Amino acid sequence: MWPSAVTAEPSRFPKPVRDAMQASGAAATCVAVQLDGEDWEAALFFQLAGAECKADRRAIKQSRGPLPVGMESDLLETDNGAVVVLRPELHARPGDPFVCEILLTPGDGGTHFEALKLLSRQPRLCWFFGDQSHWMLHSQQHPLEAAQHQEFDALLRDALKHDTMVRMSKRYDARAALGEIVKRYELRAGTRRGEYPPAGPPASRTPH
Repeated sequence: MWPSAVTAEPSRFPKPVRDAMQASGAAATCVAVQLDGEDWEAALFFQLAGAECKADRRAIKQSRGPLPVGMESDLLETDNGAVVVLRPELHARPGDPFVCEILLTPGDGGTHFEALKLLSRQPRLCWFFGDQSHWMLHSQQHPLEAAQHQEFDALLRDALKHDTMVRMSKRYDARAALGEIVKRYELRAGTRRGEYPPAGPPASRTPH
């Protein structure tokens, strides 16, 4: 798990982030934002909603400092394209982590490509946790080291390499690739508590 430092907390998720999460039904997302007028950077946003997250919300509100966080990543290759899986986790309660998954298809460019490209070079990663209405419960940041930059860069390069081969056969379809992952692993929308496997086939899905 990475060391963390608390950041100043805005009152609510940025409106473009809220609108995108509401439109897609996402409970978590990784998206490029500008914070305090600074350079564009990829940040993680989590909506801790519902009864299943009640204990997490309580623990976050009672915290007096940075919370332990971590993230695994994986690349899943399908006949229609590559899907990058980010699996962030929050350890607000000992022994019972909050875990979710974010699926990205960088091969079609756009926001997914941009987010991974930024993660491969930006100096920090910010985490924002909100309630049902996206009001801020907690935020923190940690530095991204060279090894982490290299990992994100490798994920992006490998995904694009696979997608180049898929495009040669004219089969590239980002939506179909996501659909195949959902079908293959019986992923369900939203987040899920409990035990999770190591990096590899996803056990659950949070739409992005």
